[in-house]
Amino acid sequence: MTAIDAASLTALLDGRYAGVREDVRKSLIERADFLDEVEELARPEYRERVREVLLDVSATGLTGLGFPKEYGGGGDVGASIAAFEEMAGGDLSLLVKSGVQFGLFGGAILQLGTARHHDRYLADVVSGRLLGCFAMTEHGHGSNVAAVGTVATYDPDAREFVIETTREDAYKDYIGNAAAHGELAVVFAQLVVGGEERGVHALVVPIRVAGAPAPGVRIEDDGPKMGLNGVDNGRLWFTGVRVPRTSLLNRFADVTEAGEYVSEIESAGRRFFTMLGTLVQG
Repeated sequence: MTAIDAASLTALLDGRYAGVREDVRKSLIERADFLDEVEELARPEYRERVREVLLDVSATGLTGLGFPKEYGGGGDVGASIAAFEEMAGGDLSLLVKSGVQFGLFGGAILQLGTARHHDRYLADVVSGRLLGCFAMTEHGHGSNVAAVGTVATYDPDAREFVIETTREDAYKDYIGNAAAHGELAVVFAQLVVGGEERGVHALVVPIRVAGAPAPGVRIEDDGPKMGLNGVDNGRLWFTGVRVPRTSLLNRFADVTEAGEYVSEIESAGRRFFTMLGTLVQG
């Protein structure tokens, strides 16, 4: 029987990012007691423990490797994917919560926003000081994301967008970080400017203030999830929620203070799929 050189096989499988993978494994081993704890905790306590460990791991820099260095990241998308893969060797609730925070929420701000959003949010996202949500999915649209029922209407007098859940089935559903910990959400909504529909765009919207739902925001818990009870998935409704004009993630389209919609991509369909294409990493 041929002997297996475990060290050589590990080096082969770890590949280019062997050092990153080893750092993640060491980090998980240092927190191995966490796996025993989660078997004993009730769901609310389990969620809090996952949050604590997420913040602990984020302090190592391993969860922010894909973000620009000027915001505390590592500037290496490949390294961030390798680190995320290795995190699956631990608690999967921690893995999913990390994916929501850094891949989806942070990734949307990075990929769909511009300097004004990066400078305001990214350092806090990377450090875990600001926890957020990726609020795309709704109860009623099925696989047709372009048909979301949340609407963001521009009010030129106030220079604000007004966010509304327009139908009974248009609430955001199974949104990670929404039920307990998220403070902001990247909300995907139909943009209406000057009475004209401009398709789905993303805006940064506060959902909590000092731990309580923000004015006009209703939050519900999605409840137990087999194997993932450490993730606080929730539902979101918006009633007359106002956010500044600059809350629009404006890499591909913007609205001027006077209420003029501007974009270098003329087709609404092409603009939508361009936005989704930038989110592949998340």
